[in-house]
Amino acid sequence: MKTVILAIILVTLSIDALTQGVFSNATNIALEKVIQDYPNRFRNIKGAVLLENAQATNYESSVKIPGSLSCIVSQSNARNREVLSWKADLFTSANFGEARQKYAELFNQIKNTIIKFNGSKPYILTGQYTSPDEARPFHAVVFNMLPATGDLQKVKVEISLEQQGANWKLQLAIYDDREEQFVHVQ
Repeated sequence: MKTVILAIILVTLSIDALTQGVFSNATNIALEKVIQDYPNRFRNIKGAVLLENAQATNYESSVKIPGSLSCIVSQSNARNREVLSWKADLFTSANFGEARQKYAELFNQIKNTIIKFNGSKPYILTGQYTSPDEARPFHAVVFNMLPATGDLQKVKVEISLEQQGANWKLQLAIYDDREEQFVHVQ
């Protein structure tokens, strides 16, 4: 009898772990790896070139959030300096209610995430949640790294929910500041 109960519990936990998709501890682990490589200008996570033109180059990211649609590193030149960012497309749906729920889940997953670096104090991601409104085509929460010191004081982690045609797209991005937000190569 104990064996049957143990087997049922294991199956239930396995099914629950599989249904978590993008929103699990794996999200935090991937996010931490990307931020840890920020001081290296994402050099260690840049994979194969996906697209290149005179304005920017997109690379496949070697760090992926499980269940994501895509994860890329973008490199461009703005005002005579190199700008790098990382972005993950996490979810797309025509159903706003479902997209809003995933947006809230992602916020709750990321808020207060602790990012550790070898030889320094840990950082905490902090941001203020605002509930999306279907009448507005773009929503975002920008997380800051606390304490804001050294190379990481300009790092921003952003979750966004954007209407694209009939669909709502959920994204996670890491960049220096709002001016240097991800540049998508067409």
